[in-house]
Amino acid sequence: MRQPSRNDIQRLGEALHRTGRIDRRQLLAGLGALAALPPMMSSKAWAQAKEIVLVNWGGDAIEFMDTSFAIPYEEENPGIDVVVDGGGPSQGKIRAMVESGAVTWDICDSGGGSSIQLGTGGFIREIDYDVVDRKKFFPGMDFKWGATNYIYSFVLAYDTSEYDTDSAPKSWKDFFNTKDFPGLRSMRKDVIAVPEVALMGAGLAKEEVYPITPSKEKLAWETVKSILDDLIFWASGAESQQFMRSQEVVMGCFWNTRVKAIYDETDGMWDWTWNQGIVLPGAWVVPKNNPAGDAVWPFIASTQDPARQVKLFELFGNAPANPAAAPLVPPELKKFNATDPDNYALQLPVDNEWYGENIARVGKDYLDLISS
Repeated sequence: MRQPSRNDIQRLGEALHRTGRIDRRQLLAGLGALAALPPMMSSKAWAQAKEIVLVNWGGDAIEFMDTSFAIPYEEENPGIDVVVDGGGPSQGKIRAMVESGAVTWDICDSGGGSSIQLGTGGFIREIDYDVVDRKKFFPGMDFKWGATNYIYSFVLAYDTSEYDTDSAPKSWKDFFNTKDFPGLRSMRKDVIAVPEVALMGAGLAKEEVYPITPSKEKLAWETVKSILDDLIFWASGAESQQFMRSQEVVMGCFWNTRVKAIYDETDGMWDWTWNQGIVLPGAWVVPKNNPAGDAVWPFIASTQDPARQVKLFELFGNAPANPAAAPLVPPELKKFNATDPDNYALQLPVDNEWYGENIARVGKDYLDLISS
């Protein structure tokens, strides 16, 4: 019988919290005390055990990635403990950790564009594609420094109490048409997906969006500026959900996962179209000098398993990154799957290379525009 790990103790605390036996303050205090303890290695076997620390953005993602990825891997690999941490692996945190020489994270839940920025800066390791399988990604999702772990989309969502199926906005051109579709709408404060949405709003087909040239950038900003009086901006997924829940806006450019949450919560008060959605990949990245070393690659390869990706989709709404997972998605959930073949065909995969090279500049331009 193996000694309980930190991950085991963390799961126990979370279970006690869910069942009401301890409150959130007690849970956080306990986890804080656990983090301060020295490594628990009382036997030779335990001393030889390996630990992989996977860091995501917290909340339900901790439990869902634990269930979908960590626990199955631990069961297959006795002696390896996969700790799921909700520390929020921003680019700034990863850079600071690597620069300080005190790297404590092994795998971070990042994105395709971020992997390019961090990789060119020398802060993360190249993916070992001798272990991770390139063939288990959608085309263009096998990044040099990032392994796509799930997919999500920016979609055109709308209030079904304002529009029925026939009258609902069906394209970004409708989104920017405030004459025929009056009312407040919402976009994200961050620039990602905004140029693409605005260019399609100006009438370009999705096949005409890339490459984004200086003249197309100008057209995108002019298109956004044309409806500034009818726009409010969201800074977090939670804020976008509140805009929908309160019906403060009649439509919005939102993450499909957040619209799905409101769809479920309100029995369909909000819905969306996959048409002209902007597809973005989440991506595992590995900080330079990570403590677990090359032990991360077999774990990352295990997360490519179609059944495990479908499990994460069922729990969290993030779509499978492996095309082979689509047939495993239950029929009643295909409508909500960003990578279902029918849904994926309607969308535009984001150009991560362009964002990797230009995000600082275009991000500033966008913020200047919406703050003016």
